[in-house]
Amino acid sequence: DIVGTGKANPTAAILSAALMLDFLGESAAADRIRAACADAPAGSTVDIGNAIAARVAGK
Repeated sequence: DIVGTGKANPTAAILSAALMLDFLGESAAADRIRAACADAPAGSTVDIGNAIAARVAGK
């Protein structure tokens, strides 16, 4: 089990939120999420998740 070990990559879960937003008609928000994922640096999974969250929040 990888829960709590920092090994799970959050990118797929985050991109699934973009798909949901597309379905709900929120294309601009979905595009921001996809752009943040594309710009996320390589590194540990925690770093990736934090970078994506910061970019979506506009930080």
